[in-house]
Amino acid sequence: MITALRAEYMKTKRRFLWLLPFGVVFVEFLWVITNSYLRKPEIADEGYYTLLYLFPLFNTIFMPLTLAAMASRMCDAENKGNTYKLLCTMQQKKIIFDAKLLTGVFYLLLFTALEAGVIPLLANLLPFTQKLPVRHYLTFLAVFFLVSLVLFLLQQILSLLIPNQLIPLFVGLMGSMVGLFSAFFPMGKLAGLVPWGYYMVGSTVSSVYVESTRTMYLEEAPFEWGWFAAFLAASVLLYLAGKHLFLKKEV
Repeated sequence: MITALRAEYMKTKRRFLWLLPFGVVFVEFLWVITNSYLRKPEIADEGYYTLLYLFPLFNTIFMPLTLAAMASRMCDAENKGNTYKLLCTMQQKKIIFDAKLLTGVFYLLLFTALEAGVIPLLANLLPFTQKLPVRHYLTFLAVFFLVSLVLFLLQQILSLLIPNQLIPLFVGLMGSMVGLFSAFFPMGKLAGLVPWGYYMVGSTVSSVYVESTRTMYLEEAPFEWGWFAAFLAASVLLYLAGKHLFLKKEV
């Protein structure tokens, strides 16, 4: 496995995949820091809640397509050169699958570290008075990593099985739109049935709109343990099915 991981590193080191995490988090940073609404005094008391509500929404928009691009870039060397037969004479196919997944985990850890740093940074740059809600903050980071890992696994399977990489990229783009659309639906109807929407499903901060005063405020929300357990169980089945299909793929 160490040799396979080293090979993956050599194949991706000049593809500048690290730019994707930095680029996405930088765009999210600019989106927040230039928002004049977040500088209003009435936001100060729930500043962290605002960020922990906005960032899952941002991730729902950006991450599905970003992860599709990342998985495609990690698999296109084999797809373009049709080198699977050559690789499989030196490595077991299951090791190739797992090595690519572990390489993706490295970039997801980088992504998570950047998200972990940008939220306190923004809270210090903006006039927030709320203290860091540690439980909600750690829940956000755990949900971000796990959901991103599952979506990356889905995109890796598509990129390994489908030579035309436009199709996995289209699935990622569709995921961004469907995930954002599902965020406006209650749990149990559509939100919990859309894997790309689980950044919002796993959020422990929700918005409440008061129609009589036409105002919106944020409040703590219980974690959806049942839905998230089902999501993780489905991800295990996805891993087993995707790996099985890749092992059966003719090279």
